[in-house]
Amino acid sequence: MNQRNLLSIIAVTGALLISGYGATASYAQERKSNSSQQQPKITSNKTKETISFKGISLGKPGVKNVLQQLCLESENNRPSSYSPDKDVCSFKDARTLIWLSYGILGHSLGWITLGSDEALNKVEIDGSKQEMLALADALEAKYGKPIKKKEQVENGHGTKFDKEIFIWLDNQGSRITVESIHSKVDEGLVVIESASSVAAQNAAEKLLREAAKSNL
Repeated sequence: MNQRNLLSIIAVTGALLISGYGATASYAQERKSNSSQQQPKITSNKTKETISFKGISLGKPGVKNVLQQLCLESENNRPSSYSPDKDVCSFKDARTLIWLSYGILGHSLGWITLGSDEALNKVEIDGSKQEMLALADALEAKYGKPIKKKEQVENGHGTKFDKEIFIWLDNQGSRITVESIHSKVDEGLVVIESASSVAAQNAAEKLLREAAKSNL
């Protein structure tokens, strides 16, 4: 074999090797890309936006005046079978029962809890089981997917019911909890809480657990 033919064979072989390596590298890169696209996205349990109550910040001092205006508007829209009570809007007590609307919920009786600094710490509103499930759907559209839990509860006759719980948390530590069943099997509850209220409740629950363990 002469030198010219030998050089030709070496050149062709080298080209094939380079081509093969390029194809293999391209395939590997494509598999890596496809693999990364198929990996499930890690989603946070935090809400898409900061939790508030009808635009009123939770845990922020000095919102009493805004709440009083909201209360007066609600009192004017309360059912005709009830006489308006403007005095409740003074919020003389830390926890006050007033007429409220929230999301898809019409005007209902709800509790407002204020802090000593006139911050809104907690809102609790009752509603039917169907209303609470519909509210959970509306809140999911606004805040994103909640943490979901299921429990079984039973009435006085021993009949068991499925209770659904939906929880939203934001980066500040505020929380919304929707329960499809609360005090009655056909009545639920929504609670909107500030970070300080959530922390206080967690601390109280911890003390109860420790007390229960010490009594064992």
